[in-house]
Amino acid sequence: MSAPMFLADDLRLLDQEEAKLVETARRGDLDQMGQSELSDILQRLRDRRDRARDIANRQRREARGKADPSGVTPATQNAGTEGKAHVLGLALDLVTQERQRRADGEAGAPPSQRELSERAMKLAQDGAAPNAMQEEGGPMHPQDPEADPGKGALAGQGRNIAPSGALDHAGELPSRERSRARY
Repeated sequence: MSAPMFLADDLRLLDQEEAKLVETARRGDLDQMGQSELSDILQRLRDRRDRARDIANRQRREARGKADPSGVTPATQNAGTEGKAHVLGLALDLVTQERQRRADGEAGAPPSQRELSERAMKLAQDGAAPNAMQEEGGPMHPQDPEADPGKGALAGQGRNIAPSGALDHAGELPSRERSRARY
């Protein structure tokens, strides 16, 4: 998944603390943080995103007249809080990806150079042994006196092939000359 794009208009929707959280997730230095810091940022982003989502849902209901206004006047739109929830969700995705990358790395650490070279040596040694998939006893070279002649006797009975290499269905003309005639 590619990195999400944060626009300046989107970032203006955030308060100071939310902007710091998003900037931390956006900078790309999450891999240098400790596990506890990463979990803390993840939890704070999740809480902020959920709060913004809940406020956006409430404002949407107020604008439609389905809910009583929570303030003096009912909300007329909720684009700002929906945008805030979206930006916080993108930052949350980045932190979650980093957490998943760490979990995957701990589960299966990449092989060391020594392990890779030992595996390559074993494969090379196994390749020197006869292949189990190879047929036994058959000739392997065309100059072998025991080689099967194959379809060599049918060489004179083959189709005529044009000089261009195309199958000849229009005489001995090369395909370029045959293609001049439009049908």
